[in-house]
Amino acid sequence: MSTETNLAAKGGSVTETDNASLCYQCSRCSAGCPLAEEMDLLPHQVIHLLSLGEEDEVLRSNTMWMCAGCYTCATRCPNDIDITTIMDEARAKAIAKGIKCPNPDVLTFHKSFLRDLGRRGRIFEMRMMAENNICKGKPFDNADLGRKLFLKGRLKIFPPKSLRGFKRWMKELLKR
Repeated sequence: MSTETNLAAKGGSVTETDNASLCYQCSRCSAGCPLAEEMDLLPHQVIHLLSLGEEDEVLRSNTMWMCAGCYTCATRCPNDIDITTIMDEARAKAIAKGIKCPNPDVLTFHKSFLRDLGRRGRIFEMRMMAENNICKGKPFDNADLGRKLFLKGRLKIFPPKSLRGFKRWMKELLKR
């Protein structure tokens, strides 16, 4: 496998500290992951498999699809391995190779999340979940949870304001 296509060698970026071969399997990333129980491979296992060149096993797992991108794993890593970026690149590579997500609802959620984030730089939970539910063909999925969140003041009716300069930044990003 060439260095350019090897996710472990790239580590998600070009910096030396992101090299996954620096991982000594302390499992701190997995211990801090809020979604570890939903994953078939824990984050430290993904890094281990990538360092062994077992990229296909990683690309066919559900782990990278379940990753919330919260950076808890990356902040807990004593070697500063950017595990979140490695997961993002693995997800992008799986899509490019035509590997299907094991749970289609997760992919639908990711697309809804990114679409909503792209609108204003912040997530409007009510719209995102409504769009996600419609895309899944289950418009009233989570309706009971939404009602509870709204009554507790955790779900807003109006969208948040856009981040200052976000639209200009997005235009520049999309030009590349």
